Amino acid sequence: MNTKTEIDSWLVAIEPENEINIDVWEPGFEINRQIVQSKVGPYSKFFLRPENFIKRFYHTIYPLPIEEWHSTEQIKLYDGFCTITLELDIRFQATYSYALSNIEILSELNEHIKNAYQDLSIDIVNKELINLSDGSWVQEGLEPVEKKICTAISEMLILQNIQSQVMCQLKPEFEEFPDTQFAKENVFLHVLKKSFEFDEKQKEELFRQQQEEEKQQIEHKRLQLKQFNEMAEVNRKKLAQQAENNKKLLKQQEQQQAEQFEIKKRIHAKKVKHNNNLKEMTLVADLDEKERHQARIREKEEHDKIDSIAHQVIIKEKELEANIAEYEKEQASWREVKDATYAEELDLKQRQKQLKFTADINAKKRYDLQRLAMQEESFSVRKKADVYLKREIELLELEKQRLILQSSIKEYKKDDKENNG
Repeated sequence: MNTKTEIDSWLVAIEPENEINIDVWEPGFEINRQIVQSKVGPYSKFFLRPENFIKRFYHTIYPLPIEEWHSTEQIKLYDGFCTITLELDIRFQATYSYALSNIEILSELNEHIKNAYQDLSIDIVNKELINLSDGSWVQEGLEPVEKKICTAISEMLILQNIQSQVMCQLKPEFEEFPDTQFAKENVFLHVLKKSFEFDEKQKEELFRQQQEEEKQQIEHKRLQLKQFNEMAEVNRKKLAQQAENNKKLLKQQEQQQAEQFEIKKRIHAKKVKHNNNLKEMTLVADLDEKERHQARIREKEEHDKIDSIAHQVIIKEKELEANIAEYEKEQASWREVKDATYAEELDLKQRQKQLKFTADINAKKRYDLQRLAMQEESFSVRKKADVYLKREIELLELEKQRLILQSSIKEYKKDDKENNG
């Protein structure tokens, strides 16, 4: 058996135009409501806690808080054909008068209220539901009944000095329609009528929803097409802007590359120039070093030649001295053998002339050879004026020695001639 029919859904569902509008009972709650007991010896007094109250040692405070009270009941009507689920929410707060009438249970006052008025509240609900013998409520709904229940319970509690705010909700559920009629035929007919009306409304609502969905789909497609066109236009603009940006970027990159190429070109030129300068400096340094090395070599060679010429001059001087000594020795021998034959004297004169001629020839050859050598060396080292001057001086010294030697020979001949005359 289906425990919940379509009519149950209709009764539970609340359309916007039939939305429950429960008149709110103003309870007048106080958040900080408290009872103060002032007890001094055998004397005791109760009063509401005033503002700016200062607690003393002889005071005892009993709060009267706002309590939540929720209860759920199921009530069967029409021989079990309809089951009404009751959800009752009550917020309540005891008043000062109610607290004074229940001094002995101040610490458990709210629990006492729940236990004491639970059954009375259910009785009020049952009393209102029993009056639903007419099935017209199926057409009108249970909202008026809920209001009556809330008002009745609130009045009952306020008469007992309990402030309250009551919320009541009734949810009916119907069994499947029986094959045979039952005692409440009026309710059965109203349910059938409402079920038919509900089906018609559902069909109309379904048709309306389908038309609304089709309309929404058409509108959605139209919006999609419009959005697609807008997105296409935006994408086209983006692509055009992107192309323009890419073009500008390429121009900027081209300009940057040209600038970079120009900078690299200048840097390369500077680098090449710097390398060439370094190479030139290195070459000049190498040439200077080679020139200094060659100069040292030439200077050493010149010194060696000068030393060699000086040594040769010394040797020649020694030879000349030896010749002179030999000549003097021969001259002495010649004086000793002065009385030699005339042939030997002529032979000696002839030998002297030959010796003089040979000496002159040899001296002339040595002078010419040295002069030629000195000229060749002077030409190769023309930039070395000091060395050239030194060689000239040496040549002059040699020339002077030759002249001195020649003069000595002439004087010797002259003396010899005078001695022989």
